[in-house]
Amino acid sequence: MTSTPRPELHLDIVKLIIDELHDFRPDLKTCALVCRSWVSQSRFYLFPTIHLNRRNNVSSFLALCASPYSTIPLARVSNLTIVTDLLVEDEHKDKQRVQNSAVFDQLLTWRSPHDGKSIADMFRHLKTLSLDWTEWRPQSETAKSMLYSTFQTVTELKMQNILFETGDEFLGFLSSLTCLEILCLDGVGVRIPGKASTTQSNASSSRFHTIELRNLFPYHCVEAIRAITPCHSLKNLSVHGVNFSDMNANWSMAVGDLLVSAGPSLKSFGLCVQAVGRFRRLVDLGTDTSLQHIDFTENPNIRSITLDVDDSAYLVPFLERLTRSHYPPSLEKLHIPKLVPDLERRSTHVDYKRIDELLQHSYFSALGEFRCTQSVIHDIGDMPLHRDEENNFVVDEDTWLSWISEEMESKIEELKAKMPKLADKGILQVEEYFEEVSYPIQMLRRR
Repeated sequence: MTSTPRPELHLDIVKLIIDELHDFRPDLKTCALVCRSWVSQSRFYLFPTIHLNRRNNVSSFLALCASPYSTIPLARVSNLTIVTDLLVEDEHKDKQRVQNSAVFDQLLTWRSPHDGKSIADMFRHLKTLSLDWTEWRPQSETAKSMLYSTFQTVTELKMQNILFETGDEFLGFLSSLTCLEILCLDGVGVRIPGKASTTQSNASSSRFHTIELRNLFPYHCVEAIRAITPCHSLKNLSVHGVNFSDMNANWSMAVGDLLVSAGPSLKSFGLCVQAVGRFRRLVDLGTDTSLQHIDFTENPNIRSITLDVDDSAYLVPFLERLTRSHYPPSLEKLHIPKLVPDLERRSTHVDYKRIDELLQHSYFSALGEFRCTQSVIHDIGDMPLHRDEENNFVVDEDTWLSWISEEMESKIEELKAKMPKLADKGILQVEEYFEEVSYPIQMLRRR
């Protein structure tokens, strides 16, 4: 008896079907087991990210790669995360760090015993590389030679809690990422100060356009910032500090030099200082000069500035520096989230009149959006109650929402009255923030 041949779906149709299943992992796993021609598209959605650490150790992963039946290259992995310094006991900490530092070397120098494939063959589609260590150890010559081929497709590098010995060591690694476009440094530093780098990094490449600096403590971060300076192609710079005391003159000068090196390429800048409670009183930003080096006199094409600083005393001196620019106006968006003091900063004085006057300067003539946040903070105990059919007290939500909406309207009108010139231009945009004191319930709307 001859069986009737079953019609086969064209592979392009199969791929479209699998694309529709991108959020359904059980179905994707089933598809990956049907036949080899279905593996690539199924694995693409199943394994976009591979995360390696001590518990999910590199040796096990490499053993999987070494299998003659391995389908990892078909997964088209786009994100690789390597965490090599997890919590360890103090008495074994130094030894463990050395072992963890060798993980990256082990990964780079691996070769399949069956066909000689390298780790570069496993990650031919890699776009994002994330590394989280405490201390960078020099790699072997074999590992260094593999850096270029292994990560030649990486466009975004994220590094957290890494301490390099020298600027050359730092830039030697960056220069291996030939397609790098975005660099995120979180707690990254250079140990030895004052040693000029002799290595050319991708910070000079025309591809490189975005730098995000987070939690850079003043002891080692200044050398890390100077290592990536100059950066002539820099378009977007974002800086995040822990508190005001970290923003010393050396830190400010390093960031300022990076801004200067970007020149006309720079389009956007953001500064966030995560200061709370007593930390915001350690530095008087109205008189302190640590921020004076952060200006844009050499950046004629700056389009957007965000200053998320929990102390508005810095704002008038900052705006005054901007007005000294001799370039044609280019700034289109200015975002000052904490312009209006919240509940904790009600005693803070904000010179709204001076700010309103400064924003009429010709430097701000291209400004189409000035954004800030207005808060309404209320106590849950003030909420109106009424009895329901079962004689229980319940919240009268309609009355409550109406009340807080009216309070918000009143505060926004009050803010507009304090900056009438800006309000008359129609560019003042207020984000509304509602929060309950007893437990946070927040709504954020743009007006």
